[in-house]
Amino acid sequence: MNSKKIGLKQVLIYLLGNIILAAGICLNTKTHLGVSPVISVAYNGAQIFRLSIGVATFVYYCFLIFLQYCLLRKNFEAVQLLQVIASFLSSFFIQIYDTIFPVPESLLSKWLLLFIAIILTGIGASLTIAMQIIPNPADGLANTLGFVCRRNFGFGKNLLDAICIFIALFLGWFFRRSFLGIGLGTVVAMLMTGRVIAFCHPYSEKLFKKLQNHTAKV
Repeated sequence: MNSKKIGLKQVLIYLLGNIILAAGICLNTKTHLGVSPVISVAYNGAQIFRLSIGVATFVYYCFLIFLQYCLLRKNFEAVQLLQVIASFLSSFFIQIYDTIFPVPESLLSKWLLLFIAIILTGIGASLTIAMQIIPNPADGLANTLGFVCRRNFGFGKNLLDAICIFIALFLGWFFRRSFLGIGLGTVVAMLMTGRVIAFCHPYSEKLFKKLQNHTAKV
């Protein structure tokens, strides 16, 4: 969490980022082309144990926070437990979207929806990261993996996506003898979401700096 004063506009943009991110993640699942890597394990848990996607995502995100503690130990700061709040926000919005978003019928509309989902996921992730309030647990774990491996966030994100897909494949095959939610869309999302974040992030950081300057003058 950022040590500087946090303004109301910064919080509102952070919430907007969470809303957009949740929309992108949920739209990704509605395409039936393959869910986003970040939610693939939670999606499998929801299908296998017959849970709502919101509940499964919340439990999964809390587990990711626990993994951060296990990896960081003494370097794990108590303030990082506030990621539980981010977990609840993301899960809450994902559950709402899951009840209102329709499933596209044609293959063309599915692919179109997938690219919209990837763009929304990238924009939402960029906004939430740039506001430096509470990291999404998946981003927090990606950053932790990068730190533990003495690499950067990008490396940690790619590593986490690969691990999530592997675990999701294992769970789907072990419990249902099928690959639940894993498809070509998962691969496309894994490859393209990072590019969208990289494109949007300079603009999100400029917005953050502008808000910080405004807050400092108040």
